[in-house]
Amino acid sequence: MIFKLYAVWDGVVGPKTYFSSFPMFILLVVSILLIALIIERFIAYNRRKEADANRIVKETLTHLREGDIEGAMKRLGDADTPVRNVLRVGLQNAELPPEEVEKLMYARILNEKDRLTQRLTAISVISVLAPLLGLFGTVDGLIHAFHEIAVTGTGGPEVVGEGISTSLVATWTGLIIAVLAIIFFNIFNRSVEVLISRIEASVQEFLVILKEYQTARG
Repeated sequence: MIFKLYAVWDGVVGPKTYFSSFPMFILLVVSILLIALIIERFIAYNRRKEADANRIVKETLTHLREGDIEGAMKRLGDADTPVRNVLRVGLQNAELPPEEVEKLMYARILNEKDRLTQRLTAISVISVLAPLLGLFGTVDGLIHAFHEIAVTGTGGPEVVGEGISTSLVATWTGLIIAVLAIIFFNIFNRSVEVLISRIEASVQEFLVILKEYQTARG
């Protein structure tokens, strides 16, 4: 579980608290969903991560400068990574005017960006939804606690304190989930932005060399 319950230490709240009310159960489900999304994104990014992107770009552009399109394609291989996929589009359309090649390569960049940002929207939604669910759980718990006191006609500091403490766990839990969601959303989003910026720089360098290649061929 992605959070600890301070209240467990003094016996006020136990694990069953997360199954005692609908809002708390939903928060438990949301926390598990968040963990799953974070793990999935880490795996997806590592799977499509280029170990040495700068070297790949440099060697590919060297082949292009020498007029060896086939050698450049072989250097890229069949690996499904953003850098290779964008450069591959450029090489496959090297006979087209540079302006057309640029449009095709940037279209591929947008496609790669969409693939990299998959499920980040879900993490963003969780960061907004979790505190609201926590607040709802707290209000629901307080209503229930005071209703029990009103119905039974008994109460005191211990009874009221236990009810309030249990209810506030919902807000605390929602905030913890939201903080983690925000942190990982920004980590993933920043990683995508950095990668896309590097690819765009490579595209500009590719286009310069492509113009030289086409000029040399007449």
